[in-house]
Amino acid sequence: MQPIQRAALRSARRLRPQLQNQPRRYASDSYGSQPTSESLGSAFYITLAAIPASYGLYKLTHQGTDDQPYFTRWITETYNGYAGKWAQRNDMHTQMIEAAAGDRVLFLNESQQTHRRVDLRFPEQFNIGSPYNVPAGHGSANLDRVIAKYEQESFAENERKLQQLRENKVPCEQPFEPLAKSPPAAPSGA
Repeated sequence: MQPIQRAALRSARRLRPQLQNQPRRYASDSYGSQPTSESLGSAFYITLAAIPASYGLYKLTHQGTDDQPYFTRWITETYNGYAGKWAQRNDMHTQMIEAAAGDRVLFLNESQQTHRRVDLRFPEQFNIGSPYNVPAGHGSANLDRVIAKYEQESFAENERKLQQLRENKVPCEQPFEPLAKSPPAAPSGA
């Protein structure tokens, strides 16, 4: 412990004379004692002038006692057209929701005896799996009938598309017919 104490005392003795010999600084007197006049700056005067200028601009744009100010009229005219657009958009959304609800009711009410078919676009997914720990004879299944079935469906679908092209009745090229809004139901008492 003594060598550490000696080193600390030695460094303290070296620092002590340096701390005692620092000159005194007089910060307030070093640059002169004459008072200086400082202006408020241009930002103050610009702000001060902006207040009556904005009031004058407001009065200039205010046309009459019954009329609204210019900016209020401009905002009102800008947003007046949106009411019709929003009403049309809401009506179309309501029609689509009603059509989707009707489709859902059809699917929910169908008989449960019909077999649902899952369209496989990638028949090889039956063979995807780990190649390890597969018992003998349980590896890859024979998918010839599955492949033939989907090739036949693909051929029939392509033939249908070609027939649409020949007759110029491609669904995406036909004009859009908006959904008709269903009339309200008749009252049950009438």
